[in-house]
Amino acid sequence: MLTSKKAVHARGLYDFAGDHDNGELTFSAGETLTIVAQDIGEGWWEAKNEAGQQGLIPEAYVQLLEPPEPSFPPPPPPSAPATDHSGAGDWNVQQSAGDDWNARQSAAAGDWNNDAWNSHATDSWGDQAPAPSYTNHNNAGLNNQGFQGGGMQQQASEEGWDDDWDDDNEDNSSNSTTNTSQPAESKPDGPGATPTEQDQLPGSGNFGLSAAKRERKQMSQNSDFSKYGTVKKSFNRFSTFAKTGGDAFLMGTVSANVSESDLIKIIDTPEGPAWSYPSQPYTCSIKSPKKESKLKGLKSYIAYQLTPSFSNIQVSRRYKHFDWLHERLEAKFSCIPIPPLPDKALSGRYEDDFVSERMRQLQLWVDRMVRHPVISQSEVFNHFLTCTDEKKWKAGKRKAEKDEYQGGKFFLTLQTPPNCLDMRDVEKRMEIFCKFVKNMDDNMRNMLQIGHDSRKKHLGPYKREFQKIGGSFKQLADTFNLDSGAHSQNLTAAIDYTGDTYNEIGDMYEKQPKEDLDHMLEVLFEYKGMLSTYPDVLKLHEGAIGKAKECERLKDEGRMPESDVTAVIQRSDVISYGTLAEMNHFQRERVTDYKEMMQKYLSGQIKFYREITQKLETALHRFDNA
Repeated sequence: MLTSKKAVHARGLYDFAGDHDNGELTFSAGETLTIVAQDIGEGWWEAKNEAGQQGLIPEAYVQLLEPPEPSFPPPPPPSAPATDHSGAGDWNVQQSAGDDWNARQSAAAGDWNNDAWNSHATDSWGDQAPAPSYTNHNNAGLNNQGFQGGGMQQQASEEGWDDDWDDDNEDNSSNSTTNTSQPAESKPDGPGATPTEQDQLPGSGNFGLSAAKRERKQMSQNSDFSKYGTVKKSFNRFSTFAKTGGDAFLMGTVSANVSESDLIKIIDTPEGPAWSYPSQPYTCSIKSPKKESKLKGLKSYIAYQLTPSFSNIQVSRRYKHFDWLHERLEAKFSCIPIPPLPDKALSGRYEDDFVSERMRQLQLWVDRMVRHPVISQSEVFNHFLTCTDEKKWKAGKRKAEKDEYQGGKFFLTLQTPPNCLDMRDVEKRMEIFCKFVKNMDDNMRNMLQIGHDSRKKHLGPYKREFQKIGGSFKQLADTFNLDSGAHSQNLTAAIDYTGDTYNEIGDMYEKQPKEDLDHMLEVLFEYKGMLSTYPDVLKLHEGAIGKAKECERLKDEGRMPESDVTAVIQRSDVISYGTLAEMNHFQRERVTDYKEMMQKYLSGQIKFYREITQKLETALHRFDNA
């Protein structure tokens, strides 16, 4: 806080369109402002205009009038601070799902070190008996119908299915679901800027955000928190929490009436909140990739044939369809990390090896999705797996893109147990899980590096070393062959056989990674991608807890009614329930996957060394008659 009694004034360097709901003050270039406080943090000040309106402003957009005026014009307007007014926001463009953990830390603008959660309590979760009944705190739900329906039509031709898609080159699209996506580029303000460019300008609230992120942010604009005064610690419109609509949901500015059958149920278990798993799980196979064309051969693509087990009706899908589905799942399910798709390709898309490998990776992704109790039952996923009619596909596509329950509104669909959560218990559990995710990510990187090094050794050094040994035995046998005496022929033959044995062992080392190590590396790589998607989910929950604490502070100061605070805390419980249920699912999947991974790896290793032992024993027996 300024200690001088003399008023400090500043002049606006650029226009700034503040968000009134988040306590920001709008001002124009050249306007004189009175600085009230400079200790807000992370590049934000508090100021008052000549009309007496007071709010938060970005420090970089103004210049104090006390220092001498510069003789040169100001530089182009910088972006507003990348954090919330308390240092906990999110400004940077979100990294693609395949980026490394350090980049994700920067994008989430949070401290992913263990110290980030020092303020959390140390209480632990206790066992909770299943609740006899459930309450939907939001009076809302999601279409969660099963995959039942008659009149399935035969598969339609791929021709014309993508006429309403923006980009016919599926591997050159700018969707950010894979590692090849690039950060959005901001463009200068001016009369020639398009509406989209204007929407990306600093101060617009959408600067640096992809189209999907801007769509997920729209629901946060109606949050009315300003009636309680300037909230310095609230998560601003640039944070993950606000962009996904969490702020609007938490403050109760969104609502809906959805039937009971459409609600997504969360239950209490001894391990904590969990999704209610479907009674009839299913699978989906991807087979028969084939090159097809449209526009009389001007456009070519690879079509994959998907067959869900609940219908056994084949549908044809391109990679861009998977890309669209991934984007829709990310937009809809705020507290569910969506694993990244296989990387896009800039060349070689029609080569057999590439097509087979991509199909295998898409199969892994679909397997992951059909095992998820929420995604597998969602309407958009059902549409993707079953629709064979062109008109119905386009109608379902538009419906999914206009889904009312996306982002923060997804929490309206959750039916949670009636008991309230202890915030300290939740924070402690989140603290442990954050450490778990960070350490597991480090483990994945280390194991991947070691695994890749081991694979290279199998293909090169190990094979060469055994073949060197085998070659030396073969050379010795050639020398012994110079003695044509009958007494040495058996010994020479045994040594020669030993040389062949070691050459064969070298070949075995070259082929062995395909039997065990490659599968392990595949699982590690898949989990590395999954872990890279967790920062957004955890930051959203952190934002909910921070907002709930801020509301409690306002209540203590007499600036917010207790009834409103209670409602906010109840809605923050819904976000906590959803986040904890997804954590529970992740841990269940991890146990299943890593058990299978280790069993396959060790079984492969045992078989490998057993075969080596058998070969060496056979070579040894050759010397019995030497």
